[in-house]
Amino acid sequence: MDFSAFRKILTVNLKHNFFVHMGIAVLITGLTGILCNITALDYRSAAKPIETFLCLTGPVLLVPVCLPEQNENIRDVICSKRMDYLFVCAIRVIYSAFFLAVLIGGFAAVMRCCESNVTTAHFVGGFASALFLGAIGFAAAALSQNVTVGYMAALIYYLGNMGLKDKLGKFFLFSMYAGKDDGKGLLLLAAVVLIVVVFGMMRLRRKFSVLN
Repeated sequence: MDFSAFRKILTVNLKHNFFVHMGIAVLITGLTGILCNITALDYRSAAKPIETFLCLTGPVLLVPVCLPEQNENIRDVICSKRMDYLFVCAIRVIYSAFFLAVLIGGFAAVMRCCESNVTTAHFVGGFASALFLGAIGFAAAALSQNVTVGYMAALIYYLGNMGLKDKLGKFFLFSMYAGKDDGKGLLLLAAVVLIVVVFGMMRLRRKFSVLN
């Protein structure tokens, strides 16, 4: 691997794509702390801001993973490089998921400092919900090659959780706040599997496009 090329691609991606969406995710996190009560909450109530608001940071960070390549010129340049395009996308997913974990972990720590009954389960549950919602948007955006479709898919699923909790079962995003403290492990696993499957489908699509 050419580490100088890797470092250059990473720097360009962070500067021209990620930092803007990172700023939006930070803004959502900050507004959640301002608009929601985060002080002296019990276990169930503490899950509300983490599950119902912070999960929106998932789509903000993951949906734009393939955004730069919607510009035909950028796509041609990326695809002409020796480094595999899907590897570049995988790096974007990894640092986006890492920052998502940092945001949710930081927010949970602040809530704990404000005497709310926040535990590791809140962090894991909040991260799982945000990652799964982001994975849905990422899948729609990557397969349709349209970021707008990705945001719409994530939003539709988010709104569906408002009234379909009994039908979504283990895939209900707000289970902790609803008093159903289960299924988050499955939700996290489903998010990872969905992302991996999407990469596999992208690989097949690129392979067939080359053959044709």
